[in-house]
Amino acid sequence: MPQMLYPDFLKDYTAYQEVERFWESLFTRIAEQNGWAWRSWMKPAFANGTPFFDGNPIFNAFVPELNRGVRILQVEPEESDEFSFYQDVVEMEDGHTFPELVISLILTEETKEQAETAIVHWLKGGEINRTYA
Repeated sequence: MPQMLYPDFLKDYTAYQEVERFWESLFTRIAEQNGWAWRSWMKPAFANGTPFFDGNPIFNAFVPELNRGVRILQVEPEESDEFSFYQDVVEMEDGHTFPELVISLILTEETKEQAETAIVHWLKGGEINRTYA
């Protein structure tokens, strides 16, 4: 298996925060290059505000003008395939729904590139297919 990026992200909260910033920076770059605004739609934390700290999700984004979302689930090697994805529908508290792309991955340079390609294609309205996996 290729070298995992941030291998201690589930054991070290500082590394976990670095991974959160990594995904936010990657998504912000994609959004800015395409002129899209975005926001998070869920806070991965318990009711008392304590973060889940489990990588599920490590990042989420909603692009209002496209009415599409992305959610990243980052896992450890024994938990999953290196890269997989599926499409889902999110229903907000106000009843608003939107389609989302859910990506589950073990973060490596290769899966980072696969995720970025899939995210851009998804947000530009393309159908996602197995060529990214």
